[in-house]
Amino acid sequence: MPFASALDIIEETLRHHANGASENPPKIGIHPRNDALMHAMPGWLPISRRAGLKWIASYPSNYKLGLPNIIGLLLLSNPDTGLPVCVMDAAYLTAVRTAAVSAITSKYLAPSPVEKIAVVGAGIQGRYHVEMLSLVHPTAVFHVVDIDDNAVRILAEAVGSKATIIPVKDAEVAIRGADVVVTATSRLEDVAFQFSWVREGSLVLPVHVCGWSEDITTASDLLLADDVQQFNSYIKTTGSPYSDISRIAGSMSSVVAGRLPGRRSNVDRIVVFNLGVAIQDVAVGSVIFEIAEQLGLGTLVPY
Repeated sequence: MPFASALDIIEETLRHHANGASENPPKIGIHPRNDALMHAMPGWLPISRRAGLKWIASYPSNYKLGLPNIIGLLLLSNPDTGLPVCVMDAAYLTAVRTAAVSAITSKYLAPSPVEKIAVVGAGIQGRYHVEMLSLVHPTAVFHVVDIDDNAVRILAEAVGSKATIIPVKDAEVAIRGADVVVTATSRLEDVAFQFSWVREGSLVLPVHVCGWSEDITTASDLLLADDVQQFNSYIKTTGSPYSDISRIAGSMSSVVAGRLPGRRSNVDRIVVFNLGVAIQDVAVGSVIFEIAEQLGLGTLVPY
């Protein structure tokens, strides 16, 4: 799927979300292990006639078994009959849509100009964030941090000439010098990042809600979520690492739709928690399904 197309799809889906032209109930989950989760995420986009459910699991310790950390399936259904029309792997589309949401968020809320972007975590999310953000900020330099130097090298080779990658050993150094900060790590039980490292004017995009010091929710000048109802539900269910989340001003989609002011000043420090919205998965997955049909890909099975 062309990444530029993913950006267009996500921006359009954000507008549908802001206008209430969708059904997107908060995700529900189970937690078979303390360090793992499984989430069910249904979504319905009436305008595009797309309905589906993503079943996604996050197991950060899977690397010890040679397995991916993120495992999932997307089921797409015919909205007129309820019959399933497609089942696909959801790891790829999750990586695509997550990075695309961050890129669109940066398009609307990053300071101007964006010269340096810090990406902490050089896994699949880190790579896709570099590729998506490079489309929005083509002249930016990416300072990439990972506990595994080899991971940064692999990311740089995969991205190639699409972006300038500078390996950085220390997260604090990368964050202090960045206009946009992406922490693309798996779930962190302990605080790894201090919000005091974030300089004036920066946009902070935590791919996972955990890992930041508590003042990320109190010292930021603007605090947003991709879906406020879902964010509040998630925090209550899983236990909040932050004592005060009352300052969330609204959903990112409202900024895209022009219903909520975004950046007011180039010195504002803005934080957006994008936990993942099901209609984004359904929208991206539906287009992937259409491309597969056009190319004759996939396996047709009787139902």
